[in-house]
Amino acid sequence: MSGRLSPVALGELGTTDPSSLDIVKEEVAESAAEPHKDGQPEPDEIEIPDGGLQAWCTVAGAWLVSLSTFGYMNAYGVYQAYYIETLLPSYSPSAISWIGSVQTLLMLGMGGFSGKLFDKGYFRALIIPGTIIYVGCIFAQSAVGVDKYYQVFLSQGLGQGLATGLLYVPTISVIAHHFRRRRAMAMGMIVMGSSTGGVIFPIMLNNVLQRSSFAWTVRSAGFLILGCLVAANLLMSTRLPPGKAKDQANVLGFFKEPQYVLLLAGIFFVFWGISFPLFYIQLYTSLKVSNQTFAFYTISITNVGSMFGRTLPNLIADRTGPMVLLVPACFITGSLIFAMFGCTYEGAIIVFCLFFGFFSGAFIGLMAPAAANISRSVSEIGARIGIGMSLMGLAALSGTPVVGAIIGSGPDFAWWKGIIFSGVSALAGGTFLAAAWYVQPRGLHLRATGH
Repeated sequence: MSGRLSPVALGELGTTDPSSLDIVKEEVAESAAEPHKDGQPEPDEIEIPDGGLQAWCTVAGAWLVSLSTFGYMNAYGVYQAYYIETLLPSYSPSAISWIGSVQTLLMLGMGGFSGKLFDKGYFRALIIPGTIIYVGCIFAQSAVGVDKYYQVFLSQGLGQGLATGLLYVPTISVIAHHFRRRRAMAMGMIVMGSSTGGVIFPIMLNNVLQRSSFAWTVRSAGFLILGCLVAANLLMSTRLPPGKAKDQANVLGFFKEPQYVLLLAGIFFVFWGISFPLFYIQLYTSLKVSNQTFAFYTISITNVGSMFGRTLPNLIADRTGPMVLLVPACFITGSLIFAMFGCTYEGAIIVFCLFFGFFSGAFIGLMAPAAANISRSVSEIGARIGIGMSLMGLAALSGTPVVGAIIGSGPDFAWWKGIIFSGVSALAGGTFLAAAWYVQPRGLHLRATGH
């Protein structure tokens, strides 16, 4: 025998007869007894404990990274409104949107690069430089001048985007080294950090902006992020040191898999759709209601809903498989975007923010487990998740500025055009994801989770 248990055998355990299970047990026994030729386990065979102090410390550290990167980026709507009204008054909303879009593109778009390096074992070589560059660029952002677009773009869009690109995907992917059966739950807990940051940072930034200068507003966020990332670097660990990743992922081969290609298409179009409410909800609310203080809290309210959306579905996904929950969540998200037509008073906006936050959060929380479950081995999880994140980045790069151009310049924004564009995009993405679920090979969830 080969000493290896084939993915097909694992995927068909649910349909085998009792006699064939004995054969499977023998193969497992032989695999355990047969060491690798250099005495080291191959990446597929590394021990995955599904818990323990080291694993949960890594979850805590990755949660802090998620809070500090994606969570801080979730507060860009605060910057978008401030830049349009105060800091960059000479520039259009579409031009200002490019700052946040490039930041998002680089954070997620570098996932293919950083995910591949992570798969090779270079975890520390990514997160330590990423931490230093990121904090430095935040403090550089605090020194920008009024109407100095290039300064804001370089420090926030380019610099912070590149740095978070080194940090985010590796910290999501490292969870696969510590969890298998509870992988979706652990990943959901991590991405909940971005929602927590999306609650904390908008409230923090809006309140400090009212009481102090723009410079000290950004610096206050920088000091908080510095503390979080120092703690995260101390807490996180990987189970695959550099030089031990012998079975490298065949990235080109991923694109020969229909379920993966359809998954990527769905990710792109859904994120294309949800970027509009996430980036523009504060500005939209400030022009629809008279209570400007309420408008400051819309991003935080959205992220409260997202906090639950990124966690609760993932608790179920470990048993059902991510696609069972991901597909309906995306269709509901697309439908909810059209509900913005009725969001003209505070109560309706609160309800919209909570429900949109929950279901769009479910999409973000389930995307990584869905990509991981397609993986055939631990050594390709980082690359698969990274490519998916890259598509999200491209969607953010193109989607938000396109919507900014569609709705035009204020004060009479054509909000209806942005709503239709975003809603249709999200529903199209849900259709692609439904197709990916339909063509997914039988037993893939069993193989990926170990159930």
